[in-house]
Amino acid sequence: MSDQNLQDQLSLTLLRASIKGKYGMVAMAEAHNITLQQAITLCLLEPDHGVPMRVVGEHLTCDASTVSGVVDRLVSLKFIERKEKDTDRRIKLITLTESGLRLREALLKVATEKRLPALNTLSNDELREFIRLINKATDGASLPVA
Repeated sequence: MSDQNLQDQLSLTLLRASIKGKYGMVAMAEAHNITLQQAITLCLLEPDHGVPMRVVGEHLTCDASTVSGVVDRLVSLKFIERKEKDTDRRIKLITLTESGLRLREALLKVATEKRLPALNTLSNDELREFIRLINKATDGASLPVA
């Protein structure tokens, strides 16, 4: 297989996996009266860490007004909290609430267990290696915490 064919196969594989995960989340998001973008925002947040709204916008590739709308909706539903950073009040941090954490866990579960069941066949060592390789390929694309 040529280098270009290998790269194309990788791109297609990643796209297929992300689409499967996305469709797993759609029904759950709708059941909780949120959009897919709002569900993805919940999934991007990590428990017990505040994330600047600007950083969320960078990961969602949207402007500040769109992020504000996403965050406003999640705050109104009590899935996240928005606070000013202690050291710089211009920076707004968002964190998961208990109900947001529960929904995040359910969204992540439905995105993989039901849509990508073969992941359950991987050993813990294989999962660790898979995560390591994906993080290497995506430059560790998790959100930096404040």
